[in-house]
Amino acid sequence: MKNKVVILGAGPSGLFAAYLLLEKGFEVDLYDHSSGPGKKFLVAGNGGLNLTHSEPLTEFEKKYSNHSGLFSSLLSDFSPKDLRDFCQKLGVETFVGSSGRVFPKMLNAASMMRNWIDVLKRNKKFSLFLNHRLVDIKVDNSSYLVELFDLRENEKSIIECKKLILGLGGGSWKKTGSDGAWVSILKSLGINVINFSAYNCGHEVQWSEKFRETIDYAYLKNVAINNVIGEVMVTPYGIEGSLIYANSKNIQKQLEVNKKALIEIDLRPNSSHSDLIKKLGKKRSKDSRKNQLRKCLKLTETEYSLLVEILSKQEMADDQTLIQSTKKLKIHLGKPRPIDEAISTSGGIDLAEVDQNFESKKFPGLYFIGEMLDWDAPTGGYLLQGCFSIAHRAASSIQN
Repeated sequence: MKNKVVILGAGPSGLFAAYLLLEKGFEVDLYDHSSGPGKKFLVAGNGGLNLTHSEPLTEFEKKYSNHSGLFSSLLSDFSPKDLRDFCQKLGVETFVGSSGRVFPKMLNAASMMRNWIDVLKRNKKFSLFLNHRLVDIKVDNSSYLVELFDLRENEKSIIECKKLILGLGGGSWKKTGSDGAWVSILKSLGINVINFSAYNCGHEVQWSEKFRETIDYAYLKNVAINNVIGEVMVTPYGIEGSLIYANSKNIQKQLEVNKKALIEIDLRPNSSHSDLIKKLGKKRSKDSRKNQLRKCLKLTETEYSLLVEILSKQEMADDQTLIQSTKKLKIHLGKPRPIDEAISTSGGIDLAEVDQNFESKKFPGLYFIGEMLDWDAPTGGYLLQGCFSIAHRAASSIQN
């Protein structure tokens, strides 16, 4: 038992911790309640597996907002380059995209996961147990008694261990296993858990009925918020997309104070106000306003519809006001979409409960890793990198 570590949760954090501990000579038993490992990893990878980001660490760490100091330390121990080197060990070559984000060059998420599991299974000290749902955790002196329910055999079992790592995920995307069912179990042990809230999610906007009926999940591409260029999706219920996710912390803070949030979208970030005025000055008076904007400013159907929705007829007709709104289109956001639609969650195990190695201060030998901890980050590789760096710190600290 001394050289065995039990891990609950076969997401990226749990799988990476298992890999590192096997390298150190530990015996590792990895449990997950799903029928296969890495369910959220696989779903997230359907649209392109964004592993990490290539920007300088001084900029990278800022994406973790309130916890930038912690992640400065974590990233110095296990950096984006280290993550790319690990992928290479799995036979996954990576490349840096035009946005600075890092992706696998050839393999998709499913192929990478197969390689990863194959590497683990080649080690005789590794065992993977799927379809095992956590029921309870009890502490018996310096040991942990973990009660599990085998979904296939329809029976309970209790395993005993000295070192237990929990990587049970956050509270979003329940279909992938991140259902937050562990919260009551840990609270019963006296561990403080911050309530989950949606993060990296869409927000509702009070569109007119006409706009809701006509808009159909349309993208605004190459637009900017706070001078960062990306994309936004306009939906019948509101707005979402990478730029909204990147501003999650700011939006969340505004909602907490004002119950609403304001964003400003620059529809033409590569053109100045004066440039756009000159272009619009070439309009033909016989053209409709819509055609003037389409020809002179290259406004898309979605951009035009959005301007009509937000501006009055007088504002639409005035060149100066229209261009000002094209550069700073104000949209008021309401509540976030339901938590299960969110890509990730804010909240989880209070970081005051753990030491610098993510070991419980109350229960030695109990570790928490990944999204179940109270930290957050935008999409773009920051979430996944954070999970790897946390797992690296915890696994590296465990000694025989």
